[in-house]
Amino acid sequence: MSTPADNSCVFIDGPWEHRFVRANGGQFHLVHMGEHSDVRPLVLLVHGFPEYWWAWRGQIAAIAEAGYEVAAFDQRGIAGSDKTPNSQDALTLTQDIPAITRSLGASQVVVVGHGRGGQLAWSAPCIDPGIVRGVLTFSAPHTRALQRPGTHLTMRTWRHALTTFVPAIAKRGLVSETYIHRLLTEWSAPGNDGASSQAALYSAAMRLPEAADTALDQLRWSYTAVQRPSGRRYFELTKHPIAAPVWTIRGQLDPLLPDRAWNQDKVFTTGPHRQITIPSSGHFIPEEAPGEATQVILDFLASLS
Repeated sequence: MSTPADNSCVFIDGPWEHRFVRANGGQFHLVHMGEHSDVRPLVLLVHGFPEYWWAWRGQIAAIAEAGYEVAAFDQRGIAGSDKTPNSQDALTLTQDIPAITRSLGASQVVVVGHGRGGQLAWSAPCIDPGIVRGVLTFSAPHTRALQRPGTHLTMRTWRHALTTFVPAIAKRGLVSETYIHRLLTEWSAPGNDGASSQAALYSAAMRLPEAADTALDQLRWSYTAVQRPSGRRYFELTKHPIAAPVWTIRGQLDPLLPDRAWNQDKVFTTGPHRQITIPSSGHFIPEEAPGEATQVILDFLASLS
């Protein structure tokens, strides 16, 4: 008899509640806090790689206390959410955002995303512009900008990308606490353990059935999207400029993405746009600089009212 998967890493106690919602053909686990409002949008937090909802632990309560309904969900195929047959392409993952919003009874959403979750946040108003009130991203230039020559991603980014194409080796790494700790440390600002201190939880989530395979599939899809029919459809949709307000946040010490990676973001917006740099942070801003990240989110929400 096989040993049941230990999903205690998903159901961590806090001032929030754990919920499951059906949306876009799957069941999603999310952490929810705050009261529904007809005049204020839902704030939906979208994690990046190699994390899950827990990456937003420093922001959830503060957003709710500011008077907003907030939900941090596990992306399709990750942690407590369904591992469906189509869990890798960004078009499906983006469509999950308005679907989850509506499943929670909201008609307007502010999408806050980090890393790959930030790229989905960029895409959401292109997929469903009527529901997205605003977009805020951490460590995530526009997804089309990353495909253009001249972005000059760092060698550390390319080295990690190549590793994902050796699935057996990559999967062994993702389920290893030692490897995840090293990855989080390398992508963080020197000496900052805001993300790496959580390596035990993030590696435990990757050991849940199919989670590591799904995470790798999602990464490989993003690296090869322009060669895929689903990728071409995705990039066709995301070429349209965004009218909703957009703020983009980068960590000055991010070793994966140099400052120039954000140079073309304004091309993809027609509404208010602002770029902010957090001096003390690397790639994982919400965990490395939780206070600053929270304040930026609250300032963005205030700017929409």
